[in-house]
Amino acid sequence: MVLVDVLEEHLDEAAFRWLQWERALVAPDFSLVETTRLEELLLAHLDGLVIGASTAADAVLRPAFETEDATRISAAAHVLLALGEVDEVLLVRLRGAEPEARAAIRRALELSEAPGLGARLLDLLKQEDSSLQAEVLETLAFRREAPPEVLAPFFTHDEPRARVAALRGTWPLPADAVHRLLPRLLDSAHPGIRAVAMEAGMASGVRQAWEACRSAVRSRLALSPEALVLFAMGGSDTDVPLLLALLDAEKLRPHTLWALGFSGRVAAMEACLEYLAVPEAAQLAGEAFSAMTGLRLEEPYSLPPGERPEGASPPPESQESLDADLVPKPEDDLPWPNVAAIRGWWDVAKKRFVKGTRYLHGQPFNGSVLVEALETSPMRRRHVLARELALRSQGMLTVRTRAFTHVQRAELARARTACARLRTQSFDSGLR
Repeated sequence: MVLVDVLEEHLDEAAFRWLQWERALVAPDFSLVETTRLEELLLAHLDGLVIGASTAADAVLRPAFETEDATRISAAAHVLLALGEVDEVLLVRLRGAEPEARAAIRRALELSEAPGLGARLLDLLKQEDSSLQAEVLETLAFRREAPPEVLAPFFTHDEPRARVAALRGTWPLPADAVHRLLPRLLDSAHPGIRAVAMEAGMASGVRQAWEACRSAVRSRLALSPEALVLFAMGGSDTDVPLLLALLDAEKLRPHTLWALGFSGRVAAMEACLEYLAVPEAAQLAGEAFSAMTGLRLEEPYSLPPGERPEGASPPPESQESLDADLVPKPEDDLPWPNVAAIRGWWDVAKKRFVKGTRYLHGQPFNGSVLVEALETSPMRRRHVLARELALRSQGMLTVRTRAFTHVQRAELARARTACARLRTQSFDSGLR
């Protein structure tokens, strides 16, 4: 029983550390280095389970699948995979699970390095279960293990999640898919399909995909946050006014400020500077301004911890309204900008930012700057930067920003050796 108690403690800690690690992956105040430290604690407990669980899997690991604790299920599935129980995880646990548990098992599958797992996932695609196929496709897209000829039949699947996953895993698209399917996908009624079709089309060098993105921003109809970000990162100086016009719409403002941070244009910097004084937008505007200019929002350019500007809403946990959203959002952890100090800095620094140039972390944009930003940016921004790297390399350079950090660092090293050849013009340049 002593061994079982020790393993139960390892599983409890692994579930807790897994939750911490997943939150760090989308946090505005964690770096890759800090996330690695959290990850090491998680892996230590997973390793402890691997060492001892072969004799106590029935008592410790398998009961985890009967709980509603997602990270406990992920940890148990990850350990079973490491123990070689691939068929149990795929054919028993994944196939028989409810949607929430399936998502937790899928996360373990995405991260696992179990031998032969990719081939077994491909076999599972033959099952006549559209929801299961969607889970497997998402896993394969994450792992980059499905060849285009396997994914292509799913471009027209009845399940939208399956279509999105198949498109996300196939950059660039096969030529026949570009001609036969892409126009219809770009016109889909499903926002997720439209957004991923825009990305897949641009990664394939298709002008129609960029025009669909521009039209969505211009019309504001069926406009997704993903399309906004895509337009911001891929647009030129002449495209920025379309984004700035969206700041007048209160519902679109948070998504627009987030997107502007990937624009890197002087007009976007100046717009964010104006919104530093608007309490409802100040944190997001400060984050975007910092990402473009390279100014770190630390004292004196941020307010002291615990201090909030006049007119700002109290933190979620302090609100008394029954209608208040008490669930913390990642942006709640952003610093509050010190408006006067930042404006003073800009008065001096703005002369080195030239219109017509795109900036990232205060440097003119190029492939090396993009890879450096991927290594040093706050975790929540790295997901978009990785998308841009994949788009500009037509899917050849990928950094899986939700993978374990040793995997990310290996992918960053490969990107660093090839980034000098990266296309850095606006997306509409060179499209056919």
